[in-house]
Amino acid sequence: FCPALGIAIPVGKDSLSMKTSWREAIESRKMVAPLSLIVSALAPVRDVRRTWTPQLRTDQGPTSLLMIDLGNGRDRLGGSCLAQVYGKIGQTAPDCDDPQQLARFFAAMVELRETNLVIAYHDRSDVGLFATLVEMAFAGHCGLDVVLPASSGSSPVAQLFAEELGAVLQVRTADEWRVSAVLAKHGLDALSARIGKPVASADGADANGLRVRIAAGDQRIDESWVELRRAWSETSWQLRRLRGGAERGERPGPLTRRG
Repeated sequence: FCPALGIAIPVGKDSLSMKTSWREAIESRKMVAPLSLIVSALAPVRDVRRTWTPQLRTDQGPTSLLMIDLGNGRDRLGGSCLAQVYGKIGQTAPDCDDPQQLARFFAAMVELRETNLVIAYHDRSDVGLFATLVEMAFAGHCGLDVVLPASSGSSPVAQLFAEELGAVLQVRTADEWRVSAVLAKHGLDALSARIGKPVASADGADANGLRVRIAAGDQRIDESWVELRRAWSETSWQLRRLRGGAERGERPGPLTRRG
């Protein structure tokens, strides 16, 4: 994979075989390092003001959400968070089947950044498309109106939760043709689709009126933004509770708009 992309890994750490052992009272315990590989990359940033974030904007006029599917419609669920929730591993895990396609995607993102056509960006490969979309909505304090393209080989669940490579972009609706032209230039037009738009709350309204609406095949999701945000925060709250917050009865704080 590295030779195909012309990159090198200059140093490595054998952290997959690490183990910590200790005694708790009279009981011996041990913790084996997670059986996963994490690769981190660093790069210089010339202007931090041009950094993309997942925060959807509702003050930019009409905007659209574009999905770029580098999984080429495979939607493989093996090893996904969804599978683990149900105590399973699955069969086939997502993969980068074409390194050059990834390189073209990177080049397209660099060009789009130079032209300031992208308002928000979020990666799809961590937990899948559903989490990608709702996290963008949480960051932007807005609702969603999304319809996924028809898929001949994937179930709605796979479309929403497969952790394939890809991304979601928010762009101004008037700029869609320019963004599509850049994607086509890099051979990504067939992998791209307009999937919906963010929905702003009414002036003066709080988050209670926001909805997240996603249609995938014959499945429809129509949920309260507040309830989804509360569920999304539950894991972090449970971690804080285990670390000492239980006796104080702490719960996730109020869901207010941040500056």
